[in-house]
Amino acid sequence: MANLITFCRMALLFAILLILNFGGFAGHIVGFFLTILIIALDWIDGVVARLLKETSEFSGVFDIVVDRIVENSIWIYFTSKGIISFWVPVIVLTRGFLIDGIRSVALSKGMTAFGEKTLQKSTIGKVLVNSHMSRGLYGMSKVLSFLSLIVLQALSFPEAESFISSLWRSKIVFLTYTLVYITVAFCILRGIPVFFDSWKFLSSRRFSQEP
Repeated sequence: MANLITFCRMALLFAILLILNFGGFAGHIVGFFLTILIIALDWIDGVVARLLKETSEFSGVFDIVVDRIVENSIWIYFTSKGIISFWVPVIVLTRGFLIDGIRSVALSKGMTAFGEKTLQKSTIGKVLVNSHMSRGLYGMSKVLSFLSLIVLQALSFPEAESFISSLWRSKIVFLTYTLVYITVAFCILRGIPVFFDSWKFLSSRRFSQEP
């Protein structure tokens, strides 16, 4: 069931992108609330997995993969619309590929991204990467960035003029880009401990031994 919910998140993502691209101002209102739903489903699938005891290595990897698809697709979409810099998805994608590559090697040796068998052994790694506070803050920064970007793009439609004054438009622009830059900085910051902890792991005798 949890994996089905995760798959539904991916299907919902493509629906959101289509609605934002072709739905006009009304589509952005719908897309705004569907984005909240897709984030809520990310939390729900974790709860369901624990309640039904469906946690497994595959479920953990599948959840991370879908998270990456959702996150990267949204960054790329708004880049294609000229709303954010080309470098935002480049940085996020590069960091994601490197970290996931390291974690895939670790997984082959019985180590996971989170949990008891986590790759993160250093104190700073546990705080910046694995802690609920860090993951929650990073997740919240992404959610607020995505929702703000939807609102910002909605301002380009004539219908928005009757809802939002020019003063609020400037505040929304400032808030949106501030959130985006904070999210990108947080993305980089959380990736650094993975490199340090993985260096010890990848250069250890354990890794160099043939399975």
